[in-house]
Amino acid sequence: MELDDLKAKWQSETTNHSHLNQKSMAQIQDILNGKTTDLITSMKRKYEKIISIMLGGMLLMVLVHPILTDGFTYPGSINGYVKLMFFYLVLIIFYWQKLKNINHLQLSDHLKERMEQLLVMLQRNYKTEVTFVVLFFFSMIIIGRFFYGRGLQDLDDTGVLIGFPLSILFTGAVIYFIVRRYKHQIKELKEYLAEYEEAA
Repeated sequence: MELDDLKAKWQSETTNHSHLNQKSMAQIQDILNGKTTDLITSMKRKYEKIISIMLGGMLLMVLVHPILTDGFTYPGSINGYVKLMFFYLVLIIFYWQKLKNINHLQLSDHLKERMEQLLVMLQRNYKTEVTFVVLFFFSMIIIGRFFYGRGLQDLDDTGVLIGFPLSILFTGAVIYFIVRRYKHQIKELKEYLAEYEEAA
């Protein structure tokens, strides 16, 4: 009789423990689901914000540039305007494509696989964006010089000697913030994965 009671008690405790584990895992999944959704939303907002800023900059240039150049009468004003519009368009197209990719992202229904997909995407986007920024700024400098017919001439000019290091510094600052943001997101996602695997 005592043995039967002991077995019944043990089975009851085991069942309760199993229910608690299931409940705990379900809660963790709900939390991580919310966090991954927040991460995707954050990325969308970031790209939308960048695109909005670029469009605002373009609109400002359309309105202000003709006034500053007295109706494009200043030498080189049209060339400068075209160059600026071109670079704005390149930036907008790049980030629009990234936003489009996120909006059409096909994520797994399984939480772990979804987090792994997001991790791969973040790591790929991180490399792509850093590479794009480097190429963009160097292209802007090179195209700018050839656009105005200077080419490789006057490289020892004071403006070049001051402007080039400043451009490098600015590019470095942009890359630093991009790297910091992506590393934070990647680290956060890895922590989510570790938390999930620990609870599983």
